[in-house]
Amino acid sequence: MASFQMFYQPGALMHLLILCLFLETPYGQENWNNPFSLDMIVSPMKKKNEFTVTLQVKNNVGECMAVKVSTVMNPSIKYISSHAIYTSCLCSANKYFWDIQVSGNTALQGKAEIVPAKGICPDDEKIFPVTSYVETATQKIFVS
Repeated sequence: MASFQMFYQPGALMHLLILCLFLETPYGQENWNNPFSLDMIVSPMKKKNEFTVTLQVKNNVGECMAVKVSTVMNPSIKYISSHAIYTSCLCSANKYFWDIQVSGNTALQGKAEIVPAKGICPDDEKIFPVTSYVETATQKIFVS
């Protein structure tokens, strides 16, 4: 009982709360602010004005999450095969691909968002608790 008496002093309790906040805040903010990161690479193909777009989504937390990955429609961009929208379980890093043809200088925006994991990630995986988060990456494309 005597060991709890120190918590009745306002200064000691304040120091304990500050210590708890200091230890927990950096880890918590990192996980909640950036659960994943995007890296977009646009590589030229053999034909003029045709490019392969690679969007890498990297998981920044220790838990899996379901993500929907797409590119934003742009009138200057034609998708050679299809304008695919991918949904997958992201546990480490995944790459997503599109082949495009551009009609002039433009910018392509890739988008990834966390969606509910039910039916996408295996039931035995530990799932990241956030169910709505969106991140975008933009790459300028210059036609020669």
